[in-house]
Amino acid sequence: MQKYIYIYGINPVVESLLNPTMKLNKLYLLSTGKHNDYYLKLAQEHHLEVVFCSTDKMTTLVETNKHQNLVLEICKPENYSLTTLTKKALQSKHPFLLVLDQISDPHNFGAILRTCDLFNVDGVIILDKRQVDINATVAKTSAGAFNYVPVCRINNLTNAIESLKKQGFWIYATSLTTKVQKIGELKYDTPVCLIVGNEGTGISSKLLKHSDFNIYIPTTGHLDSLNVSVATAILIYQIKMLQQ
Repeated sequence: MQKYIYIYGINPVVESLLNPTMKLNKLYLLSTGKHNDYYLKLAQEHHLEVVFCSTDKMTTLVETNKHQNLVLEICKPENYSLTTLTKKALQSKHPFLLVLDQISDPHNFGAILRTCDLFNVDGVIILDKRQVDINATVAKTSAGAFNYVPVCRINNLTNAIESLKKQGFWIYATSLTTKVQKIGELKYDTPVCLIVGNEGTGISSKLLKHSDFNIYIPTTGHLDSLNVSVATAILIYQIKMLQQ
């Protein structure tokens, strides 16, 4: 498993440098960078190794030229156990966990993490395989939210769902192919676990069978589905508003 990941771009890098819980390794700077004094000050506060290099070197490291001449090498965020994640969530006024069923696009995963941070989702549960993990693109798209949203990687989502149900969570899955209810027709006055599915195939039939409710977002346009990160944002916002 990859030990380090690269964070790039001004906002994600600065957010990581200002986060005291981050485990940092190296900061890559352009020797002629305009704001190097500020970045060097932050690096010094962390006793962080600074490497001056070319723009091309940074592009090679992060596999994109959109790094804004600022790259940070960090230790990969810790993996929370399901037990730890659940215990933390149940301390919230409205416990809310999100399960991602094999999301493959790093931009979608990053955008989902950003939404989770903005609306205080207690944690995200993903598979440890067949699912994009936190990488440079995810970190960039999340705008630093990956620093704050606990992620639990497991090898069996069905077992995780059954464990959550035993601890009082009600399971809500998004589906357009089975009997469904509009998201606004339900109450969310118990611990909530929301499942969203893969960009192409949606939620697996096995997980749908283990859910308590299948819900959908009513729309009035010509298309029949939303981008998964957009749909997740709407679902989280709607559920959070109904909990108030």
